[in-house]
Amino acid sequence: MGNYQTIEMKIAIQGLGEIPTTVELVIERETPDVSYVICSDYQMKYVAKRAGYGKPNEQVIKAAVRKGKTKVIFQKCDVFDPTSVWEAIAKVLKEIDPKKDEVIVNYTGGSAVVRLLLGTLGVMLLTMMKGRILYAIRYPKGVELTTNHTEELKDIFKKLKVSFGAMDAGKRS
Repeated sequence: MGNYQTIEMKIAIQGLGEIPTTVELVIERETPDVSYVICSDYQMKYVAKRAGYGKPNEQVIKAAVRKGKTKVIFQKCDVFDPTSVWEAIAKVLKEIDPKKDEVIVNYTGGSAVVRLLLGTLGVMLLTMMKGRILYAIRYPKGVELTTNHTEELKDIFKKLKVSFGAMDAGKRS
């Protein structure tokens, strides 16, 4: 029957900032089997009152998980230190089977370091396995958006590679 491959697990890798909406939205819309959340202890304990939340982010996310079947795993790190963020991501990667799993990388939330590394991870990872790179946001009484950026980001990374190759070639002549 051809190269049909059954997806064993749907795994989300997400960043958490001060507002849990981006993580909540992907859990609700995508219903992953497991959601790994890259965050700091502060971000887990923070209550996003200005965004209309009354409980710490960790409780909000766990409540969203209870509505579905998702298991949530918080990967705590120093979200301002690229090495610490990478180490948290590396722990997640050890749990993924690129031949059997589908990965959803949500690079919307978290510190700039977390968002940068998750976006880059998504582009690189999805050259090897099935998945998507999502931008997901919901504002109280406003915009709700979940956009698949996979192909656009892959295309931009290809253009960057070509541009850097041309720059490098120009230096040699």
